[in-house]
Amino acid sequence: MTGKISLKAFLYLLLMIQAGTIFYAVNSNAQEVNDTVIVPKQSLEDSLRIVDSLAVRMQFIRDSLLVREQFVRDSIRLRQQRLDSLAFLKNELQNLLHAYFWTTKEDIILHDYNIEIAGDSALGDFVYLLLPFSVSQPYIPWKFRTSLTGSRIKITINKELRKITSIQTPQVKGSFVYGAQGRVMVIHETPAVQKNWAGNFYKTPFDSVFFDQHKRIVKIKRYVQFYSLIENNQKGKPLFLNLTLVKQFFYEKNNLITQYQVVKFCDRWNAYTASKVCSIITYIFSKQDDRLLMTRANDPANPYSDGTYTYEFDPGEDLKSISFQNLSNTENWERTIEMNRDGNVSCYFDKTNGTIRQSLCFIYHIHDPGARYPVETITTSFEKDGISYFQKNNTTGQSRTRDKMTLEWSPWK
Repeated sequence: MTGKISLKAFLYLLLMIQAGTIFYAVNSNAQEVNDTVIVPKQSLEDSLRIVDSLAVRMQFIRDSLLVREQFVRDSIRLRQQRLDSLAFLKNELQNLLHAYFWTTKEDIILHDYNIEIAGDSALGDFVYLLLPFSVSQPYIPWKFRTSLTGSRIKITINKELRKITSIQTPQVKGSFVYGAQGRVMVIHETPAVQKNWAGNFYKTPFDSVFFDQHKRIVKIKRYVQFYSLIENNQKGKPLFLNLTLVKQFFYEKNNLITQYQVVKFCDRWNAYTASKVCSIITYIFSKQDDRLLMTRANDPANPYSDGTYTYEFDPGEDLKSISFQNLSNTENWERTIEMNRDGNVSCYFDKTNGTIRQSLCFIYHIHDPGARYPVETITTSFEKDGISYFQKNNTTGQSRTRDKMTLEWSPWK
């Protein structure tokens, strides 16, 4: 019938409606749980607290980045300051040490090498190449080296003048005063006590170094101020000033030295003794192919000590040979040099009138910290036939001989 429904159908419909309601409720609750996990329901106070927390974190990140950026800037600035300080020391020490060693040592300096900066925190060594009158030492005796780093190095700087005023190292001890426009420098050396037949004196040596417009040394004058010596070896009243030495230098246009003269004055022990020249020696330099010639001339002339030294260097400026012939032809010798793999002298070979007469060789124990001797020297004598029959270890005192028939060496004893 139209518009009517049976009781059975009505009950079935009611059951379906209830089932749908339960299904909807379950799904609604599940959706509510999922939504709560993703976007939890919060009060306004909780929301503001979260916003504040995020702002604090963002500010912390910004501050951390600023601190890191400032740290990097400070590190770069400090590193640059160190490099600037090292560059300043490098430039100042180059000329200063060149003048100091020309003044205080007897070495004839051919040239010095540029001081290098090691990393960004230290200076390399100061090294100069010298012209020796003879060589007999191990290692590399024609290259003088002094360290510029370490706890024993003390350098004082006048920050206003931007000049080094004092250096104290195992090999350099002096203070420095500069004249106008940098053309004169005075080096004050370590005081000394002198006791002899003339009396007891307290001496303070100092040197005046004169430069030309190219910053080359043209003259050095050495003075010694004498004082009386009072108790405990202390300085007393001033007595007199003595000029003891004058050195003069002459150069080519390429800055190579061509002439060097040394004038030495005799010792004087009182103010009324006149200053007197004791010796004058002039050295003249020239080149002949790959060899360097140095002629020594005394005034007045001395045919036995006057003569010519000849030096031959390899491309690395290691000495290959040195020879000398005097004017009287009474001396005519040559010493050739053999190097080892470590770059040190292995042997010296002596020639007289072209014949090898003797050798001096070295045994190094550089890589053996427990060695009794760091270096041993062995002298070998050669006969006219060019064969060696006798060797002596100068370090241990032992020697050995060679059988002339079998050419076998005896044991060391």
